Amino acid sequence: MGFWSWLRRVASQWREKKKERAAQRARVSLDREGNEKRERFQRIVHSTHWTRSLLYIVWTAGPVTLMGLFGGYYIAFGRPPPAQNMLYFFIFSLLSGTIAFFAKIVYDVVQGHVKEQDELDMSEAIDKLADLILAVNDLIVGSFEEGEARQREAALQLLRRVDLTPDGVAFAAQELTGDSELAKILGRIDTYRRAGLYSRVRDLNRQYRERIETALEWLQAVSPQAVTVLRERFSGEPPQLERGVPRDEYFIERVLAAIEEDNLFLMTLQDVEEMLILAFELINGREIPMLIFSYSGQWKLARALDQLEEKRSHYRIAQASGSNRLRALASFLVETDEATHEQLPNGLAAQELVARVEAILDQLAKEVSELVQGVRYYGVPMSSQLRAKVDVLARSLALYKAARQGYQQLGKAHVALLEASEEWNELAHRFGDDASQLQLGPGRRGLRILEKMVWLTEEEKLAVCQHLVAYLQGEELEKRGRRFFTRRDGRLRPLTLEGARQLAVEVALALEPYIHLSRPAVQRGLNASNATYLGGLEPNMSAAEKAALGSAMAKEVQQDMGQAAERLAVALVKHYRVDLTEEAREFLVEAYGARPQTLELLAKHEPNSGNGPVSFLSLRPPMVAAPKREWYRALIKARQVLG
Repeated sequence: MGFWSWLRRVASQWREKKKERAAQRARVSLDREGNEKRERFQRIVHSTHWTRSLLYIVWTAGPVTLMGLFGGYYIAFGRPPPAQNMLYFFIFSLLSGTIAFFAKIVYDVVQGHVKEQDELDMSEAIDKLADLILAVNDLIVGSFEEGEARQREAALQLLRRVDLTPDGVAFAAQELTGDSELAKILGRIDTYRRAGLYSRVRDLNRQYRERIETALEWLQAVSPQAVTVLRERFSGEPPQLERGVPRDEYFIERVLAAIEEDNLFLMTLQDVEEMLILAFELINGREIPMLIFSYSGQWKLARALDQLEEKRSHYRIAQASGSNRLRALASFLVETDEATHEQLPNGLAAQELVARVEAILDQLAKEVSELVQGVRYYGVPMSSQLRAKVDVLARSLALYKAARQGYQQLGKAHVALLEASEEWNELAHRFGDDASQLQLGPGRRGLRILEKMVWLTEEEKLAVCQHLVAYLQGEELEKRGRRFFTRRDGRLRPLTLEGARQLAVEVALALEPYIHLSRPAVQRGLNASNATYLGGLEPNMSAAEKAALGSAMAKEVQQDMGQAAERLAVALVKHYRVDLTEEAREFLVEAYGARPQTLELLAKHEPNSGNGPVSFLSLRPPMVAAPKREWYRALIKARQVLG
């Protein structure tokens, strides 16, 4: 009994101490809150210009009010105002100004901190978004295996910089091609280009064209994305601030698919970077133009146009769906070290990608089968390795099946699109060209082009920033040197591949209520625009420097709508059977900067030639076969062994 009495006494003392500590923490918290209020009041009182404010009130209530009263009264009644009126207006103005002055002080004390907090949220969001862009970029490079693949990716990042020196260009070219002589030639080309001696650039390009093409042909197999950048450098056409940076097409669709299907692996790290850049540039004042078309007139034609646009949007999503899932699978296999970037480089054609992915899954299933035999023979020591391989194989099969289903849905979407197209063509023929052709003159009726902007108001910027700040603070992220972000205890780096993808989802959720990312017209507009160049971002910049850079770069990007106009023209001609007349071509060239050659080719399409509807399958989708039985057998055997 003595032991139990002692235990109860110890427990009671522990509870009392716990209550005392809680009360002490509450007192400390209340004291801190009280100190903050006193400090805020003192700061507002000290920052108020009392003498200037009081002199302003006396001047307004005295000479200004009295002169205004005297002049107005004399003009209206032909005599000076009575002394009582003069005194009344003087006292009224003095008291009103004094009350308003003290009311402002009270408001600043009670609500002024809200404005300060809003400014802090904006600054913190811009600061951390910039660092997260750099961190994700580092994750992209780090996802490449050590060696030539990571070396090439880092060199590609360098070549995309606007401010890269000729020596830096030569170094990056050598890292990409491994040809030191060719790198020196590129350095000389960039030197002449900086001096404006483009005739020498063309001379060197002609002189070494064969060697250049040989290097680019070799590079095409291992890094297709680097070929375009390197070819532009050899031609003396470096990246430009005004042009911005091309976006990774369909990145919004992939992020939204990941949200809809609750599968983060449907997006790539490049999609994460694109989403962060989009949020950063919109918060810093970027206005992104887009072109859409609308019809006003015959209600049947208007309904047919809406249905055709809806079916075309569904078809585009289905067309991107299979490809996106296939590329997400390729990215997953590379991230898990089951494949190299040489085997599955970015920019590979879909049909070739399918063949390579199937070969890698064959090898993965074979390795799983061998590990099953090893576990049966050696026992536990190999089970952890088998479990990791099984997890990779299971997720790979899920992504492969999703890609196959996406391509199967493409056929159904194509049939629905053709039906909507036939209805539009029939109605357009019945009502005549005046009702269904593109209208350029004054008026509202007919098929017309509309210009819209994607942008955020000041209130929307603040709401997006507060959403992101709340999320980032919930993750307890702090910047620490070159590692960008760590836990507060400094032990872990939370910005993992999964964490980065979840961040992209959170950014999409923050932007959706204001710019409506889920709308097909917005997705097309963003895909047709270039992103802001952010190569000048550095990890050691202050929040003010990052905000200034983001705002300056957002203003620097030209509102080039030529690509959007060309895409719109393609849709009008091929999907809506609209004649692209000479007047319409001139309008698109002069108003939006579309290329005349592209529009002339579209004009020769002759949609009203009577050849019947055109198939919208411009590229035949790859044949994605059903998952092989060997893959499932390996997975089932492994799970049986693991229990």
